Amino acid sequence: MKRALCAALLLAACGGSGGNSTVDGRVGDDAAVPSDAATAHLVVYVSGYGPGIAWLDFDPATGGLTPVGSIAAVQPSFLAMTAGHLYAVSESGNRAAAYAIDPATGGLTFINDVDSGGAGPAHIAVDHRAAFVTVANFGGGTVAVLPIRGDGGLAAARQIVSPGVNAHMFLFDAADQFGFVPCRGSDYVAQYRFDAATGALTANATPHAATAAGAGPRHLAFAPDGAHAYLINELDSTLTALAYDAATGRLSPLQTVSTRAAGATGNNTGAEVWVHPSGKFVYGSNRGDDDLAIFAIAATGELTVVGHVATGGKTPRDFTIDPTGRWLLAANQGSDTVVTFAIDATTGMLTRTGAPLTAAQPAFVGFVALPRR
Repeated sequence: MKRALCAALLLAACGGSGGNSTVDGRVGDDAAVPSDAATAHLVVYVSGYGPGIAWLDFDPATGGLTPVGSIAAVQPSFLAMTAGHLYAVSESGNRAAAYAIDPATGGLTFINDVDSGGAGPAHIAVDHRAAFVTVANFGGGTVAVLPIRGDGGLAAARQIVSPGVNAHMFLFDAADQFGFVPCRGSDYVAQYRFDAATGALTANATPHAATAAGAGPRHLAFAPDGAHAYLINELDSTLTALAYDAATGRLSPLQTVSTRAAGATGNNTGAEVWVHPSGKFVYGSNRGDDDLAIFAIAATGELTVVGHVATGGKTPRDFTIDPTGRWLLAANQGSDTVVTFAIDATTGMLTRTGAPLTAAQPAFVGFVALPRR
């Protein structure tokens, strides 16, 4: 009864539905997750195109989600979290907002918001020292660097750069020396040097890593080995394996494969990509086919398809993997659900578990590990 009531509140009041010291939805930025994550208090945040951000307790033994609370927010379509703060973008208002995270409950308290530095912010990330936030503004084709204040709030943009058409995300490398911006409309990943002391971005000596014409690069994730990365291309439904040179900050393509199952027909776009914490598998979501593509990673970084699993809903815009690597949560924007899957550690395959969580147009789902209460 309590769970049903909380789920109803999540839908009505929140919009409910990838670490170092930060979590922005990608392996390689997961230093935010302590090594004892299996015994930590895991909290899941869900947001999207509904009226707020929700937080839920996660049971790492069963994969169960228990809604706890929510806070009103305007179209918080993407989030980034540190151990103590959460940052959100508002697409309709062109704002970036900061919240304090209650270390006991995961509850949120609004701190402040600032201009996002461009139109249509689609992604927000935090550097590993939690000193700067970056916002990728899809409509404006810009990336803004926002200093984080002493109280966790955001200061006005220190720098705004224009990496290309439809800047879709910003990803820091593990050492905070470089940053990468997939530009959907330019068919390349812009490559920057990042000054961790000042937050300054300067174009890398090799400023772009090109994709195929019309690919539409969307999101990027590093592998745990630090030598490879994986790029999901939205418009041609492909996944590109890349070699990464950590000394120069350069990405080089190795292989491009389709994210779609053999025989798939109709319209489809790629959305999210995650590398499993083990480094053995990479996952990509298909909107249209409404499934997750699963690939095994070879020692060379190249990919072999393992299979495809339906997400149990429509338009899986986002998904995430828990810090232990045992569970995957898929946010189905088109059917207002978040669905939990168990991950087979040997094969990488997924098995749906439990009942779906009701959430209004979820576009983001992500974990934070808090100290056990």
